[in-house]
Amino acid sequence: MPGPPQSHQWEMEICGVTTAFVITDFGSELLFTVSQSGKIASLIQATASEMREIGPELDPQRTFDVQVLFGDRRQEHYRALARALIELVAAKSSKPLLLGIHLRENSAEMFRGILQQWREQLTI
Repeated sequence: MPGPPQSHQWEMEICGVTTAFVITDFGSELLFTVSQSGKIASLIQATASEMREIGPELDPQRTFDVQVLFGDRRQEHYRALARALIELVAAKSSKPLLLGIHLRENSAEMFRGILQQWREQLTI
């Protein structure tokens, strides 16, 4: 029988805003949360799959699917973060992920800061 889920949580100041992170590995799926308010505004599911092309000389192509399960679907930067995160995860694992997210600030610097935190902390 598998053990309990393993979680890792930390806080980091990004662009002057305290940002809380949690990564939980449920065995078959990963849950990531990132929040600047202590709340979750959207839950997004992201998966990666390989599509085999016909012919031995062609490399398989990886496709990514991002789907908002609940929350504001107009928050494109949330979808972009989920897409970037599934690319990071897919390089190490085939597990799908759920992203719970609420950001107060939307900027390129914030996006890069969050991705950098995930790169540094992701140990699948």
